[in-house]
Amino acid sequence: MIQTEPSQCESLVNVACDLCGSRNAEPIVVLRDLISGMTNDTFQLVRCRECGHRYLNPRPADPQLTVYYPDDYAPFGQYGLSARIKRFQRRRLIRRNWSLLGPPARVLDVGCATGELLASIRALGNPHVAGIEPSERAAEIARRRRGLDVRTGTLESAQIAPESFDVVLMSHTIEHLPSPSRTLGEIERVLSPGAYLFLWLPNADSWSARVFGRYWIGYDAPRHLHAFSTRTLTRLLARHGFAVEALEHEAIGLEWSWGLRLIVRRRFGRGRLDRGLEKLHPLLTALATPISWLAARSGRAGRIFVLARKIEKP
Repeated sequence: MIQTEPSQCESLVNVACDLCGSRNAEPIVVLRDLISGMTNDTFQLVRCRECGHRYLNPRPADPQLTVYYPDDYAPFGQYGLSARIKRFQRRRLIRRNWSLLGPPARVLDVGCATGELLASIRALGNPHVAGIEPSERAAEIARRRRGLDVRTGTLESAQIAPESFDVVLMSHTIEHLPSPSRTLGEIERVLSPGAYLFLWLPNADSWSARVFGRYWIGYDAPRHLHAFSTRTLTRLLARHGFAVEALEHEAIGLEWSWGLRLIVRRRFGRGRLDRGLEKLHPLLTALATPISWLAARSGRAGRIFVLARKIEKP
């Protein structure tokens, strides 16, 4: 068993596995906030002995979670080469799935950040889009700069009428949720029969996760509360009435370039070497993309896209 380092945070709470409800979990690795540097605390990632799901435990209490998101948190203002590559990939995927996302489909983005994904769908011809975003700052950008219908809060607090939408999007959102089970239950309620759920998320069974361990960007403690594998995600979706229709592995070297940066950052701090790697980040990402391509071909990429359909009840 891995020896854990006690966290300095006084507001940590113990939680059960969100997938199966068990409290029988084993420690895997101790994590630090190396990406945003919002805290010097350590956090324990555990694996449920019953179902294999990985999650932070103990973790910050729900009211404290927002304090770990800096104003310049990446999804609130994406920029640079990697952001452009991701934007290109998303738009290509939108076009490929336009039969589901085009009008008259009613589209809801849960955790929409500044609304970039919704704006892309609207620009391609579907005005029936709306979003929900916990960050007031990000939601205000979506409303003011992009003119989008975005509510501040969570899906649970929004009190949306049943069967109000035909598609729900969650782009790198599910790993942040205090209870993915609770949110998926709400998504199932607000979706029309036979509707679709689009998910983008890190893959904890990826090559990059195994190579970098505690330095894998997909862990990103304490903002990422869960680390899903394709198996645990598929099981969670099935539990809430969704069948996976497509699963794609994204071939981009982002996890590999970030892994190197986080190793250097932990050992040498945020000094000159860290700043140098930041400038080289686009080049490192490009150089690592062939590795990521091989991982994707092997079903072990660091990021995945999942298309799930709400099963119609008899």
